[in-house]
Amino acid sequence: MGNTNSSKRLERADKTGVLVLINQMPPLTKVPDAALTMATLRTLDLSHNLIAHARGIGGLRGSLTSLTLAHNRITELDPTIGTLVKLELLDLRNNRLTTLPAPIVGCARLKKLHLDHNVITELPSAIGDLAALAILTAAHNKLATLPDDFGRLATLVEADLSSNDLAMLPSSLGGCKRLRLLKLSGNPNLAPLPAPLLTETPLDRVEVDDHLLGSDGLLGGEGADAYNARRKLRQDKELVSKLHGGDLKFST
Repeated sequence: MGNTNSSKRLERADKTGVLVLINQMPPLTKVPDAALTMATLRTLDLSHNLIAHARGIGGLRGSLTSLTLAHNRITELDPTIGTLVKLELLDLRNNRLTTLPAPIVGCARLKKLHLDHNVITELPSAIGDLAALAILTAAHNKLATLPDDFGRLATLVEADLSSNDLAMLPSSLGGCKRLRLLKLSGNPNLAPLPAPLLTETPLDRVEVDDHLLGSDGLLGGEGADAYNARRKLRQDKELVSKLHGGDLKFST
């Protein structure tokens, strides 16, 4: 895609509120200046480029609801990202991030946060301030722990923390009152899951490595009976759906 086409897309975006510049030739190395001044821009997708930073992104605080910067070379985020108070989707997969700026928790309407395939070693200590977060994916990073504040994510439904370096989950996860799916495979040193996570949440699907299952494994401690009962109920519902012509797949 040439520069002429990119210019046309920028012109249209000023009217439509949607700007998609994926896999540009030559690749983008920064967020286009013209995009940062669009007062009505709602959706910005700059994935599959060579962007190293996203400076000035806070200039879109009044309008932006969806930001996709996946498959770039971003090593750090501009702290002004926390001023994007209308942002609902943030996709940062396949970059080079080692951490997230603390102000990111200012994105109070954020519902989906995708961080997979970076080198992130820790999540913001006040991550619980993301009061609307429903889906968090942070697979294939370097997370060794989760902040205690993680348990304040009361709207979280799905969390993918697979392929990290997690050794223990905080008992505060019992505060995730809507959590249904938790992916933990690829964390070979993970200790048994805390009882509050299994007894105080609606969790009914946990994905872990096979060798960590069993009576003395991750799901063999206190709270296991409550979890197994919910899991069986879910599987029974899936079976009924299939018998009535549904297209649901079985899962463990």
